[in-house]
Amino acid sequence: MGSEKYDLAVIGGGAAGLVAAVAAGAFGAKVVLLEKSGRLGGECSWTGCVPSKAFISYTENVYRFNRMFGRQKGFKKIGLKESSDVFSHIRMVTKNASKASGAGSLLKAYGVKIYHGDISFLDNHNLKAGRKKLSARKIIICTGSSPLVPEIKGMQEGYLTNRDVWELEKPPGSIMIVGAGNIGLEMAQSFNRLGTRTHVFDAGDRILPNDDRELTRELFEILKQEKIEFTLNTRINWVKLKDDRCTICTGDDKKRFSADKVLIAIGRKPNTEGLDLEAAGIKYDRKSIHVDSHLRTSAPNIWAAGDCNGINQFSHIAEVEAKLAVRNALFPFSSKVDYQGIPWTTFTDPELSHLGLTEDECKENNINYKVYRHSFSGDERAIVDERTKGKVKILATSSGKILGAHILGHRSGELINEFVLARRKSLRIYDIGLTAHVYPTLGLSLQRATDQWFAGLVSRNWIKRLLRFITRR
Repeated sequence: MGSEKYDLAVIGGGAAGLVAAVAAGAFGAKVVLLEKSGRLGGECSWTGCVPSKAFISYTENVYRFNRMFGRQKGFKKIGLKESSDVFSHIRMVTKNASKASGAGSLLKAYGVKIYHGDISFLDNHNLKAGRKKLSARKIIICTGSSPLVPEIKGMQEGYLTNRDVWELEKPPGSIMIVGAGNIGLEMAQSFNRLGTRTHVFDAGDRILPNDDRELTRELFEILKQEKIEFTLNTRINWVKLKDDRCTICTGDDKKRFSADKVLIAIGRKPNTEGLDLEAAGIKYDRKSIHVDSHLRTSAPNIWAAGDCNGINQFSHIAEVEAKLAVRNALFPFSSKVDYQGIPWTTFTDPELSHLGLTEDECKENNINYKVYRHSFSGDERAIVDERTKGKVKILATSSGKILGAHILGHRSGELINEFVLARRKSLRIYDIGLTAHVYPTLGLSLQRATDQWFAGLVSRNWIKRLLRFITRR
């Protein structure tokens, strides 16, 4: 068995692993990337972000087409039968997106060596990758995560997750989705818009519990208006698969619900199987590989970035963590990730985007704040595009410091980035208000919301007295 030595070994070729390997290679380190599967890109590229967004885009177009032309005489609605090729379309788009990424070429350009095959630790410096033995001074674990399947009686077979749902040949007539988080809601709305009867179950009493309560309530009502059924605040007792039908029994009253398919979307678990983390002295459990605020594991020369550390399981956060892990591994003076400065979006229609603190968090931490809102129903571009659902909501201090920004609206995932940059550069809410925004665009709603800060400013007594004094001169 051969032996090779490296400055840095990166385990996992997904979002975090690719970024870590390229960044370290760009700094001149001798890097090896170890990926268990035979392909690069990870969960997001093959079974997560890319195919799900292709599905969302397809079903959103179907929904809008049916709404726009549905009242015309002789119109034939697009439904399950007409959308039978949707999954073959998604598989094609996913492959095309992977080719376009050019991950392999980028790694080669920065001198990163790649090995595919089973990976395991021999100790905290030595690894076995297939038949090769590798040694590295520093190691970053970026193995990602897998769908978490609940320990429910009967939940051993017959269910779908985000990994295998894309292998369907056609949309089912009905589906039950377990989990009212971002994946569950995105899938629920998309299936429902094709004509699949959809029912969402969750043990919690609300959807998207980590997002702004006011906006999640509004989104909840929108989804119910689209005829998606919800059963919240209840447990699932058992699941039974018989004659290509799935049955769920819930709650103390043992209500039963049936559908053609069940999709599990209750969360993620770290990919640690077969790594022999114990050999390297790395602490972990079923939820995460344990890391400190600098992303360092219990082994002093090993870091963990991305989904496997269980902190915030989003691809763009994985990339941020990967860059920081490389910095901390290769250079002195470790840094921490500012998670309050990183956004996320649930890609329902309308999208729900989150940055910073929510109102609940401000109240829990006794932070004084003011709320500034602007509804898309008052935005000219939203009106002409017929995208008026939702609002911009900003939390800020009286001095204009941005505490949080939350947007429920069309393409809010694009709009939230303006607040991300503002927070990163320590800009105040009035800086956005004083910045020209192109008319007519949805981005103008951000300016309209921040304009309210000025209205609150001039209502203060000392400002009124100052203005009277100035205008008399």
